[in-house]
Amino acid sequence: MCNHSTNIEVKNLKAKKQLSKYYSQLVTEGTVQSLLFGLSIGFFVGFIIFIFGIITTKNLLWLGLIISFSVALISGLLMYLLPFKPTIKKVAKRIDALGLEERTITMVELEQNESFIAQVQRENTQEVLSKSPLKLLSFSVFIKPLIIFAIITASMVTSISFMISKVNAAGQIVDPPVIDNPTDDEIFQEMIDDLLSIINNAQIDVGLKSTLYQMVLDLERRLPTYDTYLEKYVDVLQTRNEILQLIADAIIEIEESLMNIAEALQQYENTEVLGIAIATWNDDEIIAAFGYMYDRIDVLLGQELYDVMWQTAFDIEAALAEAVGTDPGMHQALQDLADAYKLALENFQEGRESEILDEFEQDMQESLESLLEAIQDLRDLIEELLELEEEIEEEIDEVDEFPIFMPYPEDSGEGTDPGDPNTTSENNVIDGQTPYESIYDSYYQYAMEWLTDDNLSDEMRKIIEDYFNMLS
Repeated sequence: MCNHSTNIEVKNLKAKKQLSKYYSQLVTEGTVQSLLFGLSIGFFVGFIIFIFGIITTKNLLWLGLIISFSVALISGLLMYLLPFKPTIKKVAKRIDALGLEERTITMVELEQNESFIAQVQRENTQEVLSKSPLKLLSFSVFIKPLIIFAIITASMVTSISFMISKVNAAGQIVDPPVIDNPTDDEIFQEMIDDLLSIINNAQIDVGLKSTLYQMVLDLERRLPTYDTYLEKYVDVLQTRNEILQLIADAIIEIEESLMNIAEALQQYENTEVLGIAIATWNDDEIIAAFGYMYDRIDVLLGQELYDVMWQTAFDIEAALAEAVGTDPGMHQALQDLADAYKLALENFQEGRESEILDEFEQDMQESLESLLEAIQDLRDLIEELLELEEEIEEEIDEVDEFPIFMPYPEDSGEGTDPGDPNTTSENNVIDGQTPYESIYDSYYQYAMEWLTDDNLSDEMRKIIEDYFNMLS
């Protein structure tokens, strides 16, 4: 009897196992349907809220979205727990709907029945299920909820768009921005802060950087002492010109540090080709010059080789002594080249020319690499100075764009626009026809250039300042 009961339990377990693989399909179906219907309900609530926002011209965007997704979450959960949560009986009915004619539901209902007929019925049903696996999940089930979801979503998005447009038109979303025009002092201070930052970040000589930095600090201390914007602007332009001149002088000094030694080397027969190559700033030309200098002695022997190498070393050192302000890196590289010639001659013996030249070639190559590196450093420094020059010029030139002057004087009455036929001749230049607006910028620029001229008399400077102060 015990064995019989155990067999029944085993068979019932087998039946449940067969149905469980179909159960997971209905779980997926129920989850998707619950999600679609839940979102549809939530978005419909949002649609109602946004319609209310359109009517009242109030921005209910965030409130509507929070409520919509909250309702969607709750609705989706309830939809799954109530109509869409699958059970073994629902699985059995779906299987029978595919052609098993209520065999599966009968098997489930007679699960505890131990009669012979119930056992036979279960075995037959299990045999049918095992022979032909069924697919319960079908996309057609989702068509209706997808259509509903799409319609409601489109409606909600449309209502949001209309609500935002109407609220924008009514000026309810944000208050008009408050424009806080900076004062002259704030504008100049911002310019000075930017200049100090530009100079501080520049990879240039420490001495030059310190000088430029101090010039800007001195300008910062002077500006508050002036009474008019024009005086401040003139000082800014004068300081700009002084800074740019210092940078230009630094570039010239770097170029001269190379050209001086290049010209000095060209005075001697043994180093002329090297001097010409250095003057080109071209690495390939310099490499070729070193190759020429080596090939020139590679064919010599005995005393002739000794004399030419000694004379070349002497010529290099003579050129270094004559050249003023040679870049330290270039000076050291050329001195190393001269030392390489002299080192090769210390143990000079006839018959060992090939061995001596091999050792010299290695030392010569090292001095070449040092020279190329020193020249590249000069190129980089010039490029950095040019970039600094451009940044400073752009930063200070922006001062000319500050809206601190009226484009033309206003009349006390109507007709202040130059295009207005009622505009009086006070808004025009001396011909009574040309509006100030069309020529004011060019007049102002000319005035700024005059004020930076050292030859301008104090009387004329005051006339120009008074004129533009009147227009301000």
